[in-house]
Order: sequence, then C-alpha cells, then structure tokens
Amino acid sequence: MDNKKYCLKPGYVLREIAGEHLAIPVTAENSSDIVVLNPVSAILWTELEGGRTIKELTDKICGSFDITPDEAQADITEFIDSLVEKGVVE
Repeated sequence: MDNKKYCLKPGYVLREIAGEHLAIPVTAENSSDIVVLNPVSAILWTELEGGRTIKELTDKICGSFDITPDEAQADITEFIDSLVEKGVVE
C-alpha cells in the first residue's frame, strides 16, 4: 500500500441538508457538481480535509464500522479514485 496522502482541494463545504450529506463547490474554480455523500463517505471527506493516506482512512473506518480492512480499503480506494477523477482530490 502506498503512503501517498490524498487531500481535498480547497473550495468545497460539507453540509447536511434534509439528512443528506452534500459537498458543495463554493468557488468559480470548482466546476464540479455537488457531491452527494453517504454517512461513511462524509467521514472520509472530513478526514481528507487534512490529508490522509489510504491506510489512515482504512483504520478510521474499521475503527468506526464493522468491516474488514480489505473491504474498507477497496471501498475507500474506489471513493478516492472517483474524487480524483472529478478533480476534487489531489
């Protein structure tokens, strides 16, 4: 597992509206649409604000939910890849 730290790009705010977690772009530089997050991805989003490795994120999720490290890592990697593709994470 690599030690690369992933970090959210500035210009988004996380809000909970009517039970939905939404990452909303607040600058003209962020042309991405609103990102809808489930409760787990909202935790990951918050963690990514400070920059985290996949291992750190995996440890956080495994400590909070009943999931194996392999399952957590696979899901987290998929989530990070989707954010990188959207240009939200670097």
